[in-house]
Amino acid sequence: MDHVLITGAAGFIGSALTEALRADNTHVTPVDDLSVPSWRPRPAGLQVRDVRSLTPGDLDGVDTVVHLAAHKSVPESFRADTFGHNTAVDRHLLTVFAASGARRLLLATSCEVYGDQTGPLTETAPLRPRSPYAVGKAATEHLTEVYRLMTPADRQQLATIRLFNTFGPFEGDDAVVPAFLDAAADGRPLPVEGDGSQARDLTHIDDTIGMLRRVLAGRELPPALNVGSGHTTTILELAQQIISLTGHGSIEHTAPRPNEISSFTADMRRFENHYGPVPHRNLRDALADTRDRRAAARPALTAR
Repeated sequence: MDHVLITGAAGFIGSALTEALRADNTHVTPVDDLSVPSWRPRPAGLQVRDVRSLTPGDLDGVDTVVHLAAHKSVPESFRADTFGHNTAVDRHLLTVFAASGARRLLLATSCEVYGDQTGPLTETAPLRPRSPYAVGKAATEHLTEVYRLMTPADRQQLATIRLFNTFGPFEGDDAVVPAFLDAAADGRPLPVEGDGSQARDLTHIDDTIGMLRRVLAGRELPPALNVGSGHTTTILELAQQIISLTGHGSIEHTAPRPNEISSFTADMRRFENHYGPVPHRNLRDALADTRDRRAAARPALTAR
């Protein structure tokens, strides 16, 4: 893995992955159009450009492309055409990759492609998206399979990485964990959508990055791969844990989200078979780490 190009490299996961790979002495080219606000400092050498401006020549000398750029808000996808934007960006990158000399493409999608299904979700489960965002990511998965069938396996490998609910101190405040922590810090009620029984597979950013590093260090890529913890917590339990941890806050139930998914749990057996044990930080410790690092960074970041 001599040279990695990362799209969405100024974002929450992309910037953390860029930092981790550079610490491993990997040459990283970071690309981001800065259309999605980020709490993290921009990585050095960032190319500020739209992914759709990339050409096959931009991948000369690149071994691996990690595509993380996306507008990922599920509620926003019902109000704005993030579906059209994401699918256009994903298709362009697939086309550019296929015409390049790069060897591997890891294309991030989401657990949202599974929709509302019971039990731990295996990579062979059907895709049943329930939001415009998820429909776009499912379409990208199908398009990736088309390009995979067109590409000799000994020349290029393509894989979709289904990210579950990664959280951490530099996550945008539109996500549930930082929204709850900020509400508790400000003495505001924690807004729980519906009755809070919806369960989520919560994975600390350090665990997600650790898994992605192992995937990138491996030789072969499975066509699709879950990246999560394999454990679930209800949103109500999460709110209660944060109130207990911070000593502040109360719960305010709000209207349920349209087409809400009752539960996401990653079946991590495929990951374990290829890459070994799944890292999983204790949730309370992970929340405490997120609270402390977010509190330290918040004054400077909110002043931007």
